[in-house]
Amino acid sequence: MNGRPHVPVLLDVAVDSLAPGAGRRVVDGTFGFGGHTRALLDRGCEVLGLDLDADALAAGRELAAAEPRFRIQHRSFRDLDDALDAAGWDACDGVLLDLGVSSLQLDAADKGFSYRADGPLDLRFDQTRGEPAAALVARLDADALADVIFRLGEERGSRRIAGALVRAREEEPVDTTSRLREVVEMAVGRGPHRAATLSRVFQALRIAVNDELGALEDALAAAVTRLAPGGRLAVISYHSLEDRLVKRALAHEAADCLCPPRTPVCTCGHRARVRLITRRPLTADAHEVRENPRARSAKLRVAERLP
Repeated sequence: MNGRPHVPVLLDVAVDSLAPGAGRRVVDGTFGFGGHTRALLDRGCEVLGLDLDADALAAGRELAAAEPRFRIQHRSFRDLDDALDAAGWDACDGVLLDLGVSSLQLDAADKGFSYRADGPLDLRFDQTRGEPAAALVARLDADALADVIFRLGEERGSRRIAGALVRAREEEPVDTTSRLREVVEMAVGRGPHRAATLSRVFQALRIAVNDELGALEDALAAAVTRLAPGGRLAVISYHSLEDRLVKRALAHEAADCLCPPRTPVCTCGHRARVRLITRRPLTADAHEVRENPRARSAKLRVAERLP
């Protein structure tokens, strides 16, 4: 894979937030190309990396061969319980989730993550399983397709775009990134908002084929359960759907009672399992944004497991 080098977002802030130290066991649930993992190893941690991308796994296996405190598994972070069991870890001291896609994935035309490079309309993190985006576009009717684009891409022109896709596929399959781009541009025009619309459509299809929000919900629940007392969970999100889900999940786990506000006596029995380290998300400073524009939308939320 070539193109732009991958620069980890919020590297120092995210690693510091996990309170790393010698012997602490940390799961890098999105190994990517190892930027956060290497920083954790430098701080003395044992690291278990998880990823679905074939190129990331190859990079992880190369690192594992040279570093005895690191191991890599071909798993989604939603399978955190199974990953820890396979590693022989009853609990862990940290979980890091850096969501979204890397620069290297965006630059790989064969993965179909970007409208800027022509390639198969795939969008799967793991190309060995599941349904590619081309199959989803071919299968869904206009209403279902519009729902995906609106709900997961927050695109207001979803019905117009979905209708254009359904009409276009009757003439020629929408199975490449360039074909999808062509159809979307025909639907919305080539005005100043074209790039943002294309990004939202690609985002929606990517989230759908990878069930990203469902995977994130599963991972957050498992992380809180499997963290040792004092262990930290750090999540870097890049769009509002992810950040809202993380914010709500952590607020739920940090609450001592979930009863309606006017309930005189607690009847829910819920007790806080974490304390929030970040009441507001941490973001990149101006210097990092200049060096790495991808950091502009990044938000880091951190919580600590209570005893």
